[in-house]
Amino acid sequence: MKDYAREENGGLIVMASCSDERFPPENMLDGKDNTFWITTGMFPQEFVLKLESCIRVSKITTLSLNVRKLAVEKCDQDKPDQFEKVFEVELANRGDRLQTEVHQVNIRAKYLKFMILQGHGEFATVNRVSVVGGDDDGAYDDPAGYGSMQRQGSGFGGSAAAGFSGSRPGSTAAGGGGGAAGGGGGGFDDEF
Repeated sequence: MKDYAREENGGLIVMASCSDERFPPENMLDGKDNTFWITTGMFPQEFVLKLESCIRVSKITTLSLNVRKLAVEKCDQDKPDQFEKVFEVELANRGDRLQTEVHQVNIRAKYLKFMILQGHGEFATVNRVSVVGGDDDGAYDDPAGYGSMQRQGSGFGGSAAAGFSGSRPGSTAAGGGGGAAGGGGGGFDDEF
């Protein structure tokens, strides 16, 4: 299935509450597990992802580190000025291991706002974002526009984060070294 968040499929970060030139928000859309956007140490932090067009979204997946509480909102209008909550979730503290969150949803969206409400430490990263769905052909059957959501758990503290051995920012992941964040073993594609 097509990942509409990827840059080559029209995904674009149109707003981020913080930015470090070494770890820009665009890193979340490059398809690599070892690049990331990093928060500046205060919460909440957020970013807005613009999709190429308004689509039916069936799955939202994030790969992150040190995120404690994550909320996602959606907007299906041309201007991203009114958002509706899709889900809010608390993620288990995985230490140096990456967190993978997979959420089955049934929504229409042109924009998705991701909010890191709390972290497990001073800094958190988002390594990848994936949005899977299909073109909006008018067959969407949720007249209220609120959609539905189902979280896929893995039995690891409520997070679907099995199989990752990534590192914290500033260690081997930031330097392109080993572990899942550095490109070895595990990885985001395991969830598809």
